[in-house]
Amino acid sequence: MRNTKEIQPILTAIHCINYTSEHRNADIMKLTDYAFRRLFGANTNLLTLACVGKTKEQIMPEIMQVLEHTTDYKEYLDQYKEGK
Repeated sequence: MRNTKEIQPILTAIHCINYTSEHRNADIMKLTDYAFRRLFGANTNLLTLACVGKTKEQIMPEIMQVLEHTTDYKEYLDQYKEGK
């Protein structure tokens, strides 16, 4: 079973982390914007506005909250820590 419902929150996290990073990668910005446009018929303008003025440290709790509620990423991290 594919978990395609997790694509949007994962792309959101990647976009926001890249946007707030000290060394933004223009290629990642273009790829996430392209994915949002092609997959969801939306762009990243509002998402980017939510990131303006925030550091990665400030936005990570928000990103983790989204990921915990919409993906199994937290469980993955727990397994990763255990070495599975």
